[in-house]
Amino acid sequence: MLLVAIALMWFYALFIANQANTVDELGEPTFPRAAQPVCANVLDRFRQLDLVNKVAASPEERGVLVDKADAQLVVMVQTLRALVPSPGNDATAVTKWLDDWDQWLRDRATWSEKLRRNEDAPFLEKQRDNRQPNSKALDDFARTNEMPACTTPAGV
Repeated sequence: MLLVAIALMWFYALFIANQANTVDELGEPTFPRAAQPVCANVLDRFRQLDLVNKVAASPEERGVLVDKADAQLVVMVQTLRALVPSPGNDATAVTKWLDDWDQWLRDRATWSEKLRRNEDAPFLEKQRDNRQPNSKALDDFARTNEMPACTTPAGV
């Protein structure tokens, strides 16, 4: 019986438990408080530019929409970089998160190039070591640190 319990414990630890649940929780709320309105402004800008849940008639048109949205996201990431806390654990975590945003935007640019060539290509983003898409880590960090507007945008 003990051997079965030990075997089940190891099976759970190796195959079921979410070992990637190591989202950085910032020690100070300063960055999240400053970042949330920056991200919320970008979401408002998406609505103003009529980019949310827009149906494109062709892959090429979708590429144009992606480029318009990503131009706003690039500015958002640049603005957030100016808000990175002083050197320390929070600064390291925020910088890594912003670096992940840069990677996500590079992946979107690659996708957009294909779309603008009228290829009906899926969005392929970097997969992390745990086989999760990069956007999951971006979103987990944003949610953990109470920045819901700073998750990757859906529908753009």
